[in-house]
Amino acid sequence: MAEGMTYLAVAYMGMLFGIGIWTWTVFARSRDLEQRIHAIEQIHTDNEE
Repeated sequence: MAEGMTYLAVAYMGMLFGIGIWTWTVFARSRDLEQRIHAIEQIHTDNEE
């Protein structure tokens, strides 16, 4: 019984770690995309003036 609970605890912790890494990656890519969009908007605004 304890062996099964240990397995489940380790699997649960691994799942939480995986979700945390995935979330970090999504936010990092989102921040990078926002910076690229801002740079393109800035170039576009500079060209209009």
